[in-house]
Amino acid sequence: MTFSERSIKYADLLVPIKKCPLGEAVPDCPFVEYWQINDETKQMNLIEELPEEKLNELREFHRKCLAKKIKQARKMSEELYKSQKI
Repeated sequence: MTFSERSIKYADLLVPIKKCPLGEAVPDCPFVEYWQINDETKQMNLIEELPEEKLNELREFHRKCLAKKIKQARKMSEELYKSQKI
């Protein structure tokens, strides 16, 4: 399989197109509709088919969502650590 410049440029979107990398999706996740596609090749082809503007919007959403989820996980982890009695 060969990859185009476009598929390489947007390779970071392949995982969220397949599923949420951090568990459950947020209610307004724009990737959910792509999870309904039960063919991995068709999911991968979305990178070639969707307009670049849409891919950039998806990327921006995904990066902000990841940052928010990671921040929440850190906070939960810190609170759990502080509550432990050693």
